[in-house]
Amino acid sequence: MTKMKPTIKKKAALFVDGESEKWYFLTMKRVESIKNIDLQPKLPRKKKIKEQFEEVKSACNDYDLVFWIIDLDKIIESEKDKAKGNSSPKTEFLKYYNDSEKIKNLEIIIVNPCLEYWFALHFEYTSRYFSGCSQANTVLKKHLSSYEKTEKYILNGNLYKKLKSHQPNAITNSKKVGDFDPNNFNKSVCDIYKLFNNEFFNIIDNKNPC
Repeated sequence: MTKMKPTIKKKAALFVDGESEKWYFLTMKRVESIKNIDLQPKLPRKKKIKEQFEEVKSACNDYDLVFWIIDLDKIIESEKDKAKGNSSPKTEFLKYYNDSEKIKNLEIIIVNPCLEYWFALHFEYTSRYFSGCSQANTVLKKHLSSYEKTEKYILNGNLYKKLKSHQPNAITNSKKVGDFDPNNFNKSVCDIYKLFNNEFFNIIDNKNPC
């Protein structure tokens, strides 16, 4: 009798570079019982974009799919603060953004300005440009006045579960905002909805299609 070969389960990695993202996606994994995605909070913001890209690219050898979440507000801030004569953080980011398109199992998830914009889209649609995360946070707190950018609130308070009933709105609203335009950094973007449409997550409520 021929033995059947064991099914090899596909695995994905999710790279984030901020504490808020780590806490939020940890609660998502817990609430949704997601087993086939490794959360990789290995990209501290102090790392240069080149170092981040090399680490993410290396992970593509070990995973079927790699997601790399990038908050553009930090790149924009770096552009403003760069010393005269130094290379442009925006130009450097675009180089690796373009290089990533050649890697079939790498998907960049861009948010401009930050994760709080994704949270705000759970409650209202807005495509206005936020020059900083504090402005997106102001919109969010109109609907979620208790919000705090802390581990206690996001992770231990299970923010993901609080927002889950509004998830279809967030997905629809973020799609309407539109894709990242390499020629325009002064445009809001929220690609996080792409995670929910992916087979590795597969957590969209079919009763509330988006």
